[in-house]
Amino acid sequence: MDSSSLHETPAVPSLNLMDLPTELHLHISTFLPYPDALALKHTCRHFYSLVYTGVHLKVDWFVERFSQKLDCPMEKCSFRTDEAFCNKTIRMIMERRRRHLECRAQPGGCLVIEGRTCQKDLIPLWMKKRGRWEMIRSFGNEALIHGLIFLCVFLLWNMSARLLNRAMVTV
Repeated sequence: MDSSSLHETPAVPSLNLMDLPTELHLHISTFLPYPDALALKHTCRHFYSLVYTGVHLKVDWFVERFSQKLDCPMEKCSFRTDEAFCNKTIRMIMERRRRHLECRAQPGGCLVIEGRTCQKDLIPLWMKKRGRWEMIRSFGNEALIHGLIFLCVFLLWNMSARLLNRAMVTV
């Protein structure tokens, strides 16, 4: 087959969010609710200086949660900075939101991705509970090390048993 007859398709350049102009970054960030804007803000320096997470966004997020009859903190909140705002209660609310624990299992019931049906059933409930991933990760390395030690001892034990059996047979 002649190489000139082959049609080469031009390579499509892969685009990502950082390839967009800053004006679009700013415009996109205005549509984000407070938790998503805060997450985007802390991804890199560019977004840290660009994404707005001020008082209006925090209040809008509270109003939206209240209108959906979701948990809202009942104690006093400081709206001065993100660090002061994200007290223990707010962090727990954001964690539940991140794990889709507030979503309803019905069409359009996902509260994180608007208009979607939440895929709660893809991750077992026991894995969604607070601290389970961290526990598995912390035990994971320890279990791996213990497993490797056990494997080495087991192999050495079998090798020494075979050597002893051969020595007994030859004697």
